[in-house]
Amino acid sequence: MKYGIPFAATAALLLALGSGCRQPSDPALVSALDSMMVRTDSLIAGLDTIDLARCDHMDSVFRSQRTPLEDLLRDTLAKDQAVAIGNYFRAMDRSLGRVRGKTKGVHAELLTSRKQLEDLRHDIDNGLLPEGPRATYFEQERLVLDQLAQSVQVIQNSYRTATREWNAQHHGVAELLAPPPGP
Repeated sequence: MKYGIPFAATAALLLALGSGCRQPSDPALVSALDSMMVRTDSLIAGLDTIDLARCDHMDSVFRSQRTPLEDLLRDTLAKDQAVAIGNYFRAMDRSLGRVRGKTKGVHAELLTSRKQLEDLRHDIDNGLLPEGPRATYFEQERLVLDQLAQSVQVIQNSYRTATREWNAQHHGVAELLAPPPGP
């Protein structure tokens, strides 16, 4: 999703080739870009609600539990207990891992996209882009924003899954893994 340099280079080339010939502004496209910027701001705000410090803490605890949990899951457990521990393990391993691994990158991509939308809006509003490239750039930004929105949704769903399983199971798992009391 790193597309800033080719986009900027292409825009600069078109501006250099077309300097001196302004195109009329496109109010409908400018309005659509404004809506896309609001959507981008909303996606950024949604990611900002994720408590990464809490995620780091959960991950730290889970890393200390990982090997004993793997050993425990190999043992014969009651079905209910095995399902609960398996769900917890999967949420901490996959969902939490996804949140920790992707949130910062998607956040940075959203900030880049927001800046590119501002630049595109400026260029269209001031008639600096010919009609063909203007539509192409708009469509590219719309597609990128749709992909980023999907990434944000996956991260938010993963965060909800991880925190739900953490809240429901981490105390029970800690008790299950605790050494038996001494004599």
